[in-house]
Amino acid sequence: MSQIIITAVGPDRPGIVGELTGHLHAAGGNILDSRMVNLRGEFAMMILLELAGDAAGALEQDLPALGQRMGLNISTTPQAPGAQHVSGLPYRLKTYSLDQPGIVARLTNLLRDHVINIEELSAYQQSAAFTGEAIFHTEMKLTIPPKVSLRELRAQLEKLCNDLNCDVDLEPEA
Repeated sequence: MSQIIITAVGPDRPGIVGELTGHLHAAGGNILDSRMVNLRGEFAMMILLELAGDAAGALEQDLPALGQRMGLNISTTPQAPGAQHVSGLPYRLKTYSLDQPGIVARLTNLLRDHVINIEELSAYQQSAAFTGEAIFHTEMKLTIPPKVSLRELRAQLEKLCNDLNCDVDLEPEA
Protein backbone atom coordinates (compact mmCIF):
# COMPACT_ATOMS: atom_id res chain seq x y z
CA MET A 1 0.00 0.00 0.00
CA SER A 2 1.11 3.56 -0.76
CA GLN A 3 0.22 6.76 1.02
CA ILE A 4 0.04 10.19 -0.55
CA ILE A 5 -0.81 13.59 0.81
CA ILE A 6 -3.20 15.52 -1.41
CA THR A 7 -3.47 19.28 -1.12
CA ALA A 8 -6.35 21.00 -2.90
CA VAL A 9 -7.28 24.69 -2.85
CA GLY A 10 -9.94 26.59 -4.76
CA PRO A 11 -13.10 28.68 -4.55
CA ASP A 12 -15.60 27.24 -2.08
CA ARG A 13 -18.89 25.85 -3.31
CA PRO A 14 -21.40 23.26 -2.11
CA GLY A 15 -20.40 19.71 -3.02
CA ILE A 16 -16.68 20.31 -3.45
CA VAL A 17 -15.71 17.84 -0.69
CA GLY A 18 -18.09 15.14 -1.91
CA GLU A 19 -16.88 15.46 -5.47
CA LEU A 20 -13.18 15.15 -4.60
CA THR A 21 -13.57 12.43 -1.96
CA GLY A 22 -15.90 10.49 -4.27
CA HIS A 23 -13.20 10.51 -6.93
CA LEU A 24 -10.59 9.37 -4.40
CA HIS A 25 -12.85 6.54 -3.26
CA ALA A 26 -13.58 5.46 -6.85
CA ALA A 27 -9.80 5.30 -7.45
CA GLY A 28 -9.51 2.80 -4.57
CA GLY A 29 -8.32 5.27 -1.97
CA ASN A 30 -8.99 5.22 1.76
CA ILE A 31 -8.79 8.54 3.65
CA LEU A 32 -6.63 8.08 6.76
CA ASP A 33 -6.57 11.69 7.92
CA SER A 34 -7.75 15.06 6.64
CA ARG A 35 -8.11 18.73 7.45
CA MET A 36 -10.47 20.95 5.49
CA VAL A 37 -11.45 24.57 5.98
CA ASN A 38 -13.16 27.47 4.24
CA LEU A 39 -10.79 30.44 4.45
CA ARG A 40 -13.03 33.37 3.53
CA GLY A 41 -14.27 31.85 0.31
CA GLU A 42 -11.27 29.68 -0.57
CA PHE A 43 -11.62 26.04 0.42
CA ALA A 44 -8.43 24.23 1.42
CA MET A 45 -8.13 20.47 1.86
CA MET A 46 -5.25 18.33 3.06
CA ILE A 47 -5.87 14.60 2.80
CA LEU A 48 -3.69 11.63 3.73
CA LEU A 49 -4.81 8.87 1.37
CA GLU A 50 -3.84 5.21 1.31
CA LEU A 51 -4.23 3.07 -1.80
CA ALA A 52 -2.57 0.28 -3.74
CA GLY A 53 0.79 1.26 -5.24
CA ASP A 54 -0.29 0.95 -8.88
CA ALA A 55 -3.45 2.96 -8.20
CA ALA A 56 -1.41 5.72 -6.52
CA GLY A 57 0.56 6.45 -9.69
CA ALA A 58 -2.57 6.53 -11.84
CA LEU A 59 -4.35 8.82 -9.37
CA GLU A 60 -1.42 11.22 -9.17
CA GLN A 61 -1.47 11.55 -12.98
CA ASP A 62 -5.27 11.97 -13.02
CA LEU A 63 -5.59 14.61 -10.26
CA PRO A 64 -4.34 17.71 -12.14
CA ALA A 65 -7.04 17.28 -14.82
CA LEU A 66 -9.66 16.64 -12.14
CA GLY A 67 -8.49 19.73 -10.29
CA GLN A 68 -8.81 21.82 -13.44
CA ARG A 69 -12.39 20.60 -14.01
CA MET A 70 -13.26 21.31 -10.36
CA GLY A 71 -11.53 24.69 -10.21
CA LEU A 72 -8.98 23.38 -7.71
CA ASN A 73 -5.22 23.59 -7.57
CA ILE A 74 -4.32 20.00 -6.56
CA SER A 75 -0.87 18.72 -5.66
CA THR A 76 0.35 15.40 -4.29
CA THR A 77 3.26 14.43 -2.07
CA PRO A 78 4.28 10.82 -1.45
CA GLN A 79 4.16 9.97 2.26
CA ALA A 80 7.25 8.21 3.56
CA PRO A 81 6.38 4.92 5.25
CA GLY A 82 6.82 4.90 9.01
CA ALA A 83 7.11 8.66 9.40
CA GLN A 84 8.80 9.55 12.67
CA HIS A 85 6.59 10.27 15.62
CA VAL A 86 7.73 13.05 17.93
CA SER A 87 7.63 11.92 21.55
CA GLY A 88 6.55 14.14 24.38
CA LEU A 89 3.61 15.42 26.36
CA PRO A 90 0.43 16.55 24.56
CA TYR A 91 -0.62 20.11 25.44
CA ARG A 92 -3.06 22.68 24.10
CA LEU A 93 -2.04 26.34 23.82
CA LYS A 94 -4.69 29.04 23.37
CA THR A 95 -4.28 32.80 23.06
CA TYR A 96 -6.56 35.70 22.28
CA SER A 97 -5.93 39.43 21.91
CA LEU A 98 -6.66 42.45 19.80
CA ASP A 99 -5.41 41.64 16.32
CA GLN A 100 -1.92 42.81 15.40
CA PRO A 101 0.73 41.65 12.95
CA GLY A 102 3.22 39.03 14.12
CA ILE A 103 1.28 37.12 16.77
CA VAL A 104 1.61 33.70 15.13
CA ALA A 105 5.25 34.29 14.14
CA ARG A 106 6.30 35.31 17.64
CA LEU A 107 4.43 32.47 19.35
CA THR A 108 5.73 29.80 17.00
CA ASN A 109 9.30 31.14 17.19
CA LEU A 110 9.21 30.77 20.97
CA LEU A 111 7.93 27.19 20.59
CA ARG A 112 10.63 26.45 18.01
CA ASP A 113 13.29 27.69 20.43
CA HIS A 114 12.13 24.95 22.86
CA VAL A 115 11.98 22.29 20.08
CA ILE A 116 8.23 21.95 20.68
CA ASN A 117 6.35 20.29 17.84
CA ILE A 118 3.14 21.94 16.63
CA GLU A 119 0.72 19.15 15.69
CA GLU A 120 -2.15 21.48 14.73
CA LEU A 121 -2.54 25.23 14.58
CA SER A 122 -5.72 27.20 14.09
CA ALA A 123 -5.68 31.00 13.97
CA TYR A 124 -8.61 33.23 13.17
CA GLN A 125 -10.00 36.71 13.58
CA GLN A 126 -13.41 37.33 15.13
CA SER A 127 -15.35 40.47 16.04
CA ALA A 128 -15.65 41.20 19.75
CA ALA A 129 -19.22 40.87 21.02
CA PHE A 130 -19.90 44.44 22.12
CA THR A 131 -17.19 46.59 20.55
CA GLY A 132 -16.87 44.90 17.17
CA GLU A 133 -13.08 45.13 17.39
CA ALA A 134 -11.04 42.40 15.72
CA ILE A 135 -10.03 39.74 18.25
CA PHE A 136 -7.34 37.29 17.16
CA HIS A 137 -7.47 33.71 18.47
CA THR A 138 -4.89 30.96 18.21
CA GLU A 139 -5.26 27.37 19.28
CA MET A 140 -2.47 24.84 18.99
CA LYS A 141 -2.01 21.17 19.77
CA LEU A 142 1.58 20.72 20.86
CA THR A 143 3.95 17.90 21.70
CA ILE A 144 6.31 19.17 24.39
CA PRO A 145 9.52 17.16 24.84
CA PRO A 146 10.02 15.77 28.36
CA LYS A 147 13.23 17.81 28.79
CA VAL A 148 11.37 21.15 28.46
CA SER A 149 10.72 22.90 31.76
CA LEU A 150 7.00 23.68 31.80
CA ARG A 151 7.60 26.37 34.42
CA GLU A 152 10.13 28.12 32.17
CA LEU A 153 7.93 27.70 29.12
CA ARG A 154 4.92 29.17 30.92
CA ALA A 155 7.02 32.12 32.14
CA GLN A 156 8.29 32.85 28.63
CA LEU A 157 4.79 32.53 27.15
CA GLU A 158 3.40 34.91 29.77
CA LYS A 159 6.18 37.44 29.10
CA LEU A 160 5.63 37.25 25.34
CA CYS A 161 1.86 37.53 25.74
CA ASN A 162 2.28 40.52 28.07
CA ASP A 163 4.33 42.16 25.30
CA LEU A 164 1.57 41.29 22.79
CA ASN A 165 -1.20 42.23 25.25
CA CYS A 166 -2.82 38.81 24.88
CA ASP A 167 -4.23 36.18 27.21
CA VAL A 168 -2.58 32.76 27.17
CA ASP A 169 -3.65 29.33 28.38
CA LEU A 170 -1.36 26.27 28.29
CA GLU A 171 -3.00 23.09 29.53
CA PRO A 172 -2.38 19.35 29.18
CA GLU A 173 -4.38 17.79 26.35
CA ALA A 174 -7.25 15.73 27.71
